[in-house]
Amino acid sequence: MDLRHLRIVLTVAEAGSISHAATRLNIAQSGLSTQLRRIEQEFGGPLFRRRPQGVVPTELGVHVLGRARELLDEFGDLLTTARTLARPAEPPQAVALGGVDNPWVPRIAALIRERLPHHEQLTYLEPSSQAVLELLRTEKIALAVVSEFPDVVAPPVRDFTVRDLDTEPVLIGLAPGHRLAHRQRLTLEELAEDVWVAPGDRSDGLGLSLRIACERAGFTPRFRYFGADQTTTAAIVSAGNAVGVFLSPGDHCQGIVWKRLANGRLWRRTRLVWDAASPLAGLAEDIDSGALDWRGRRAS
Repeated sequence: MDLRHLRIVLTVAEAGSISHAATRLNIAQSGLSTQLRRIEQEFGGPLFRRRPQGVVPTELGVHVLGRARELLDEFGDLLTTARTLARPAEPPQAVALGGVDNPWVPRIAALIRERLPHHEQLTYLEPSSQAVLELLRTEKIALAVVSEFPDVVAPPVRDFTVRDLDTEPVLIGLAPGHRLAHRQRLTLEELAEDVWVAPGDRSDGLGLSLRIACERAGFTPRFRYFGADQTTTAAIVSAGNAVGVFLSPGDHCQGIVWKRLANGRLWRRTRLVWDAASPLAGLAEDIDSGALDWRGRRAS
């Protein structure tokens, strides 16, 4: 067993059928069926129930899929952090901020430029909080903005000073003509039969968090669109082709009805992280009050 076999299992689950997965993997359907049987033998039992309309995970399959996603995500983080360490350090006179895709990052970058106008200010946007923290550990940045999602291993920040900035709900985006568009709040169970847009590569832990929340709700999300950013996701959703998840939607996400989940299963916590010896430690202590005006405008 290796990572390639885990990717095959995940592709079958995401495609919903052997034939669709074979097309996506560019191999013959018979060859994929043979590989899948061998993989199931290694795990000790069937991972999928075969039905005329496709395949669905067994109880063993749900367990394997969840762990496989975690392992592949961790391997992806390993590659990202290794490449991060291989980068040359920036000149010492530069003041650097690092973060994931989050509206707090440009606000904090602007505050740094305002408070330290004579320093060159650099901003690194990384696909994962783990990669951002690796930049902080290697002193390539002085301040980090990271995210946490439910049921996903939190970024390891125990060696740093940490301040919570915000916790916001993850919103479900629906087309105006969706059957649930009139509802104030939704449950994931009500979306079990919908087609989904998978969170993009820069969604940090949101994709895994969504999968786990859906599996706890009794279904595996039918992802049919992959690699889309929030703007493209909004276009797919507004056309009525799928539903999607959104964080802090802005003006680029028009033509969509926004819904919160009734049980609060999905959320993002944003945290500011720095080392005690950071040249931005003093500014970091004041960052909450420095960004309050943005938080107020967003709430209004």
